Amino acid sequence: MRPITVTWDGGVRFTADVRGHKITVDQPPQGGGEDAGPMPLELLPASLATCVALFVQQFLVTRGLDATGIEVQVTTAGAANPHRIGRFDVTVTVPKGIPPQYKDAVVRVAESCTVHHTLMHRPEIHVAVPDVALAE
Repeated sequence: MRPITVTWDGGVRFTADVRGHKITVDQPPQGGGEDAGPMPLELLPASLATCVALFVQQFLVTRGLDATGIEVQVTTAGAANPHRIGRFDVTVTVPKGIPPQYKDAVVRVAESCTVHHTLMHRPEIHVAVPDVALAE
């Protein structure tokens, strides 16, 4: 996967470059921003929701079912020590006409998306600050 590069635009606004796609990230006014984009912590549940939606859509389409109208909603609850998201609640609404016997399979498919697996199996995170960036 290519690196994602984030640059500072001033204030508390940043731009993430993802394969040439620009994503503006900002804070709401109460956080000192202009609300020009989602907050960083909102991108995590958005990533989960879109991954779940993709996996469910693919599941339905491969079974010849119409995926039009899929909706995935993610709500979060905070946790402390350290401050973080402590819970994700994911609701998958499938289109009308999907046979009821697919309900459990849709849950399994949603739980098998790559973002879900990443969150459930804590990845390693390594942070580096190259020496050249430091003032002498």
